[in-house]
Amino acid sequence: MQIESWQSGQDFIVYDRDQIAVPSLDLFDPQWWEREGLRLGVFRGRGQVHVVRHDDRRWVLRRYRRGGVVGRMVDRSYVWAGLESTRPWREWHLLAELRRQRLPVPRPIAAHVARDGWRYSGHILSELIEDARPLAEVLNKEGMTSFDWRRLGETLQRFHRAGVHHPDLNVQNILLHRDGRFFFIDFDKGSLQARRLQLDLDLQRFRRSVDKTREQAPQIRFQEPDWDVFMEGYRSA
Repeated sequence: MQIESWQSGQDFIVYDRDQIAVPSLDLFDPQWWEREGLRLGVFRGRGQVHVVRHDDRRWVLRRYRRGGVVGRMVDRSYVWAGLESTRPWREWHLLAELRRQRLPVPRPIAAHVARDGWRYSGHILSELIEDARPLAEVLNKEGMTSFDWRRLGETLQRFHRAGVHHPDLNVQNILLHRDGRFFFIDFDKGSLQARRLQLDLDLQRFRRSVDKTREQAPQIRFQEPDWDVFMEGYRSA
């Protein structure tokens, strides 16, 4: 990975030169990808996440949006406190470091920050993990084996051994690849050198997500022994 940065006025881009030869603001415009016939689809969650094609590669374009009550009033802008404190900048560099440590996360492609006085907005481009599905979908269909649950626990422990805190660890942000590997995505507000309390909160957040999914979809294939196996894998790793 060759990390480069680019600036034009109040627009800032950090990117992987191995993936992008010449940075452009067009890369962060869904309409540009649409006009070029390169937008492949849209995922809907808090905001729209676009899947785009660049040569033979597929990327994910996400715009940063606020959630909760604040998000209903100001959903796309944040308070400027310096470039390195912005959410796109921090997430992009965190993903780059996790990739360097060979942890299973998407490759960061580029991030964009647009400053407007005391506010900013931003985007991130990352690799699409192909042939992988969100854990929520897997649990709602065929479910997972004990071996899968144990491997998921071991995977989370790998992140925690590296001091990685994922503040929104849920069944949508964990992907199961068809080869059995797990990938973690969406590290907005994630951090390194986390305290033990933060890592424990990751576990609690994930368990609440599983329970909430089970409440909304009673047919979900999850039983309490699955959690026990998950925790065995987490502790043994």
